[in-house]
Amino acid sequence: MDLITVIVASVLGSLAVLITMGIGIFFCCFYWKKRRNKKSGPDEMEPLQVGKAPSGSKQGTGNETVKDLTRHNVEDRPQQTALRLLPPLPGSVTTQAVPQQVELSDISGKEGTSGNNVGAISFLHSLLPSAEQQEAAADLAREMSEPDEPAGQIQFSLEYDIYSSLLTLKIIQAKGLPAKDITGTSDPYVRICLLPDKKHKLETKVKHRTLSPRWNETFYFEGYPLAKLQKSILYLHVFDYDRFSRDDPIGDVYLPLAQVDLSKKPTFWKCIRPAEDSKLGEILITLLYIPRTSELSITLVKARNLKAKDITGFSDPYVKVWLHRGEKRIEKKKTEVHKKTLDPIFNETFQFVVPWEHIRETSLAIIVMDFDTVGRNEAIGKVVLSSRSGPTEAKHWGDMLSKPRTPISQWHRLKTF
Repeated sequence: MDLITVIVASVLGSLAVLITMGIGIFFCCFYWKKRRNKKSGPDEMEPLQVGKAPSGSKQGTGNETVKDLTRHNVEDRPQQTALRLLPPLPGSVTTQAVPQQVELSDISGKEGTSGNNVGAISFLHSLLPSAEQQEAAADLAREMSEPDEPAGQIQFSLEYDIYSSLLTLKIIQAKGLPAKDITGTSDPYVRICLLPDKKHKLETKVKHRTLSPRWNETFYFEGYPLAKLQKSILYLHVFDYDRFSRDDPIGDVYLPLAQVDLSKKPTFWKCIRPAEDSKLGEILITLLYIPRTSELSITLVKARNLKAKDITGFSDPYVKVWLHRGEKRIEKKKTEVHKKTLDPIFNETFQFVVPWEHIRETSLAIIVMDFDTVGRNEAIGKVVLSSRSGPTEAKHWGDMLSKPRTPISQWHRLKTF
């Protein structure tokens, strides 16, 4: 019995040792395999590496130049939501396509050949959304923002019954409306709809000869469940009634209902955005700033409703862009001339090098000019973008700084000098 006990104990002990060694070997293999996969896996900085370094790059090991460039691109490229190359538009000016492997000196805006400048512009151009997306985003932002010079204010209230899916709107009053008649007054009324539905429109009564009308009228929108209502935008359009001619638009108000807490039965005073009657026109601008490389790029997308400067009823517009640091002019760029049009499509991107420590004192002066073959070129209007400009311009500049590496588009009204 003693011998058998010894043998059994030895066998069990040997099995325990073998099992322990097996478990240890298994965990060692698993840990080794995991480290090997981690080392051999693709580096998160490498996906943008494409081909060999350009022939003009500095010689070290050819791949080192590309690797440095791809790391720079991954860290500083804009957010990837709906970004693609700007498609060529009719009448637009396009830059020559270049390979994606661009020298780092091209992108940073340092001195180089003209080919390098084209490469930098093409690189920045590829980061921007399409022209249609820029325009739509700018239009939406402009409509939702508070106007610089409102055409008065309007007061209204909202109430919602979730059980009957009924929205109740009460147009109460307005004040500070502009005079549209020669008598120094207006005959205002309000046209109402819930966007995106443009077919069903409601109107208040006309209040004659007043700039501070009181309507106190209630309107009902039936069949609007909460999910549908939160996708709707309340649109109020104020008009001046004219008996013998077309009614003059005074201005409008947009209110996304998703931003409203309808359970509190809110009452609003909203500034009225003036009607589009700008005499000089507007220009759509996209700004992009990359702090790491000090790159400030401006894209002049298009302009609309420019003032005619020629006897033909058109203009030959082009745009000059001045980079200012304080009161000092640093650098100038300009677009191509577009003949005989009041709605030019420029679609041109310019790049400036602005270190972060100088960004607060930097400004961009955008001047729309009319080209004349004989005589002096005439200025149509200008916009100055900086942190110290008007409310709209300063907001655009602030959005650019608060969202680095993200293209920010906005329409701006041209102003006189």
